[in-house]
Formats: sequence, C-alpha cells, structure tokens
Amino acid sequence: MTRLVVLSLCIGMVSAASVMSAASAAGPAPSGTAGMLFNHEHLNNGSPGWNETGVRLNYTLAPRHAFELAVARTERFDLRDRQLSALYVAPLSRELTGSLEANASSTHRVLARNAFGTTLQYEFAPAWLVHGGVKTTRYDTVRVNQALLMLEHYFSNFSWAVAWRPAHAFGTNANSAEVRASYYYGDKNTIGVILAGGKEAANIGNAVTLTDLRSAAVVGRHWLNREWALNYGIGSTRQGDFYVRNGMTLGVQYAF
Repeated sequence: MTRLVVLSLCIGMVSAASVMSAASAAGPAPSGTAGMLFNHEHLNNGSPGWNETGVRLNYTLAPRHAFELAVARTERFDLRDRQLSALYVAPLSRELTGSLEANASSTHRVLARNAFGTTLQYEFAPAWLVHGGVKTTRYDTVRVNQALLMLEHYFSNFSWAVAWRPAHAFGTNANSAEVRASYYYGDKNTIGVILAGGKEAANIGNAVTLTDLRSAAVVGRHWLNREWALNYGIGSTRQGDFYVRNGMTLGVQYAF
C-alpha cells in the first residue's frame, strides 16, 4: 500500500475511507499526531461567513489499526455549534479493514444531532481497494441514511478514487458522486483534487432540505520537518440555488 493522507475540506462529502487508507500505510511512522484546523467560507448571498475551528488527535497502534478523536466549534448563519467525533479503524484480515465512526453535537443548531457509520475496506489486488459502508445522520426534523461504494487505486506517486453515495431522506432517494486524484512527493507530502456533485441533505439555516451540490477543492499536507506539518485546502461549493461557498482551510499538525 502506498501512503494516503487526505484533508477533509467542508464540501459535504466526508467519510472514513480516507482515514482507513491512511491508517493502512506501510512503513515506519510516528505513533500519533495532534493538530488544529481553521476553516473560513464566504457565502455569495450576503449571509455571514462560515467558520470552523477544530482540534484532532490521531493515534496509530499498528498498520491499519488506529483511533481518532476530534472536537470542533462551528459558526454558520450566526449560529454556533459544538461537535465531538470519534473514529476507530482495525484490521479484520490481511485484506480486510473495518471502521466505526460517530459524532454528536450537544447544541445541533445547524449541525446534525448525531451520526453513526461503518465502513469496510478490501484490498482485492495489490494497490487496488474497494470501500463499502453505511451511515445514518439524525437532524432534529429528519434522519438521512447514506451508503458508500468507492474504488481506489495507487500507482507510482499517484492515486485516484471514484465514489458513489446513494442516500434516502424525506421519503426520497438521492445520489451523489465524487472523484479524487492525489500526488505524493517527498516522504509524506501530498496534494490532491476533489470533485463532487449530486444531491445532499443540508441545513440552510432554518430547515434541513435536499439540495443539488457541486464542489471542487484542492487539498494537501506538507511536512516542514519530522514533527511539524501544514495542512491546507481551498475550495468552492454551489449549494443549489441558495448560495455559493468559497473557502480556505489552514492547519498545523504535530507528530509524536
């Protein structure tokens, strides 16, 4: 397995699959990382900008065996939320890796009340992975059920992945798709492009609704030395006819 590190930018398409791939990276690595991340997005409809600050701790017990804890503070539409999230990844066999993820918000004004998901990753050929998973997200007024099917391949200093995410909410079925491409340079550095589109459930400030989504992002991680790294991202998301969000993410990460 080649290494994979993907920074999740706020584009409405987040899953455990990328973290599972990172946890399965071969070769020596620090046993843990701790980092802080700040994201700001500007909305073109005159609404206040979105801000998010988060702290994340990741600890690797062994290849393909890791856990992660994160705390985030989010501000959207002048409403503030807190969220706690956790992820556990473990090998089930030589080729199969499983994960469990959960998050909860005690305030849930714009964020989901809670979410639970599980994902399986299977390496069916060298450098070829298939991911499958399910996730349920509960808002105050609706529950969104989503599935994941993703194919991922590594070659030379590159990787690509394509994903399909069917969802069910409000008695309606919806679909979204995602394409990722990454380039790896140096020892642990990476830069990638993420394109996504389809329908997703989103809180537009006063109600949760299914909206059309189109997004593009460039994300990356650059290590300054053995202990310190910079995470970065820039992206744009069109949320139906409601608004366009243009944002930037910056973060610092320490390996121990």
